[in-house]
Parts: sequence; structure tokens; C-alpha cells
Amino acid sequence: MILDDIRRGESKNLEFKEKLSSKDKESFLRTVVAFANGSGGKIIFGVNDSREIVGIPEYEIYQLMDQVTNLINDRCNPRIVPEIYIENVEGKQILVVEIFPSPQKPYYLLKNGKPEGVYVRIGATTRKADEETIRDLERQKLNISFDEDILYDIEFSVDDFSQLREDFRKFTGKNLEWKDLYNLKLLKNIRGKDYLTIGGALLTGCTDLFDYAKISCAKFSGVSRASREMIDQKEFTGPLYRQVEECENFLLTHLEKSGRIEGFRRYDEYVIPLEVLREVILNAVVHRDYSIRGSDVKVFIFDDRVEIVSPGGLPGNLTVELIMKGRSEIRNKVIARFFKEIGYIEQWGTGIVRILELCGERGLKMPKFEDDGSFFTVVIYKAAGKNAGGVPETAGGVPETAGEVPKNFLDEDKSMVLEYVKEKGKIRRKDIEEILNVKERRARDILKEMVDDGLLERRGSGTNTYYVRKLSKEA
Repeated sequence: MILDDIRRGESKNLEFKEKLSSKDKESFLRTVVAFANGSGGKIIFGVNDSREIVGIPEYEIYQLMDQVTNLINDRCNPRIVPEIYIENVEGKQILVVEIFPSPQKPYYLLKNGKPEGVYVRIGATTRKADEETIRDLERQKLNISFDEDILYDIEFSVDDFSQLREDFRKFTGKNLEWKDLYNLKLLKNIRGKDYLTIGGALLTGCTDLFDYAKISCAKFSGVSRASREMIDQKEFTGPLYRQVEECENFLLTHLEKSGRIEGFRRYDEYVIPLEVLREVILNAVVHRDYSIRGSDVKVFIFDDRVEIVSPGGLPGNLTVELIMKGRSEIRNKVIARFFKEIGYIEQWGTGIVRILELCGERGLKMPKFEDDGSFFTVVIYKAAGKNAGGVPETAGGVPETAGEVPKNFLDEDKSMVLEYVKEKGKIRRKDIEEILNVKERRARDILKEMVDDGLLERRGSGTNTYYVRKLSKEA
């Protein structure tokens, strides 16, 4: 089990340390705090950054256990109680320090205090928490979701709920009474005055405060986001449940159908089951992190797949492995409950499992789920051999929006890389590690993705490898 973890490499819940030198102590403690503020994790001593098991000599390992215990006990607050144990792997001893999630968040380094000493885990890196992240940790301590927060400075009227109440009656056949707005926490009454909650604002679409709470869709010709390959794009705003409907219509417009013959009849079906795409879109909208400003849900349609990217990693203690087993945690309680009331969600925790089942039944390649801490990405593959270069019957001509990929379709890290290349002419892996404050593995992943997407081109070899902006064929 522990060997499997090592082979997978560092991640949201795993970090390697070859040893604990004096200069490594601060880094170790930051990671301890980050794991405690997140979903927990393991720090393994005796493994280097290349995943090589170097081990800890027997005469040092018990001293290391005491040192680690004292450091965590003396320098972290609130108190963190780790599980520390020795494992024998490939004939070598390693020390595992396991940190468990706890409700006493935010944890921080005593010498720095709050907020300077609060750290969180983003993918395989440990970073200082910003103000909004610290507020989110405080909400977790009180078991309050972000969308339950009250918007004290936002004015609203009864008319702002007219469309929501009309749509609710259409979905459920029932009236949405004024008292129901409080029960669903769309409104809260504080000392006799009504206030809109964040969830209420997002579901009514009555405020510009969350202009980033939208879905951006793009259809590409080909299998990458390389320039001059986008053939359509749309942005959907307004009440969240309506965004889901409009996104579905965009997918139906651009998704191909494949035919099968049974007897004398032909049956046409979409190359991806619509229920699969609907489930992924719903998850992206309901469970995204709305506290992350400036990022929206993105839907990319390629010739061979559909990608859905949602701001924020998996909530709470969730991992990709757990969600594939049916485990779920609700990040946005107000939004999730409303979606359940209108029938968009039937049962908690069944969505991902149903996606896997449907893809299996259709013989599709298994979907890919990726959590890098900042974004959660789902890749759904189309039916093999039935769609390459195909054009859906409903697709029209190339719209005026066709052209290069807009900058807002790139995540922040890749945008920074492109800006660096534009200024310097080229970039190396070490440059990415420095400007993005990421580890070698993440830097390599970013470069590979940008090469695969046709954004960068690799030059040189070995230690002389560097990357330049890839020129289009027309250039």
C-alpha cells in the first residue's frame, strides 16, 4: 500500500522528505499545517524527490520520531496529533508521519500566528493561505458553507424572486412560498431585516457581485486548444439552474451522433450519453468553489472528448479515489439543496458512480478525473472510431467568434507561462518552478499539457531543453 503511494508520487495528500535537516524543518511544519487544514496527508521520510527509497538508518529513525513529535507539538496551533510509524519497504526503513483532518481549523505556525502562519495544500505544493481561504477554513470550523454567507450590502426586492418562483412551479408543480425562501436559506432574517444569501444571489442571478459565476463553452476542431482551431464559443450567465440548461443546449448543438443498425431500422445515439454530460455539468455547477473569484466553469468540446473544468479542488476530505466509490461531500449547501428540490439531483453520492456505469455500458474509455487543488477536471471520451472529424447534423456554419483561444480559457499558471515566453522568448522547467512556486513534477506536467495543446514547442535535449511559443502553420 505505502509502496503504491510512493510510486504515484507527491500529491495533495503526500509529500516526500529524504531527511530532516535544519533547513527542512520549516518546510516540514508548513506541510503539516497544510495537511491539517485540508483533507489530511502523509509525509514520508526516507524517500527523495525522484521517488527513490533511500531509507533512514536504524540508529537515526527513533531520534527522528522524537524530533518530529516535538516539532509538531511545540510549533503548531491548535494542537495536531499525528500518527507516526515505521514501514519496511524494499528492505529499507522509512518513517511515515500521517496527519488527519480536524474541525479545529485554521491551523497555523505559532511563531507566525494568524494569518501569516496559515498554509494550505494546492495540488502537490504547500502555499500560504490568502484571506478568502482563511475565511473558508473558519466557515468549515462552524460547519457553514460559503453560499450560506449573508450579503449585508446587497439590496434586493420581491420582484427579484419572481422568475425563480415561476421556474420552481414549472419544475415541481408546487408554489415557492415566502417562508420557503428562509427554509432554503435563500434569505436570512437578522434582527427583523431580510438579507440575501450568496446562494440566493446565485440562484436568482440578481447581483453583479458574482459575474464570474458562469459557464464558458467552446467547440474546437481537432483534439487540442491550439490557436485558430476554435469554431464556436458561448458564455452563459444568470440563475445557475438556467446556465445548466443553456450549457446542455450548446452540447446538443455540437455533439455528434453515431448510428447502429438493428434489423431494418437505424438507431442514432449521441457519441456520449447525455445523462453523463448532464451529471458532470451539474457537479461542476453545484460543487465548484464560488469563493474563487475570476474563474468560471469551462466546457471544451474536442473531436475525441469533452472536458469540464471546475474552479476549486475537491471539497473537504474527498479524493478522486473516494468519489469513484460513491463518496460525496457538499461544498455549497444552499445551491445543492435547491437543485435537489427541483429534481436536478436525485440522490447524493451517486453521480460519479452512474457516470462510470453509463460509460462502461456504452463501451467508452473510462472517464478521467483530475484534482490539482485549484481546479477539478473531468474528461469524457467519445465513442472511438465514430466521431473523428465528424460534424453533427445540427451544427451550423463557423460563427464570427471563431479564432484564437481567448486568454480567459487558459488557467492562471499557463497564462503566466505564456507571458514569460512572450517577454523572454523561451522558458525552461526551472523557470516555471521559480515563477509559479511549484515543484518539478508539477512544472513538467504544465509543460507537457502546453505542448500537447499546441501552445509550446520543445527545443534542445537533456539539460539544454527549453520551450518556445509554437507558431501556427499560417505564420
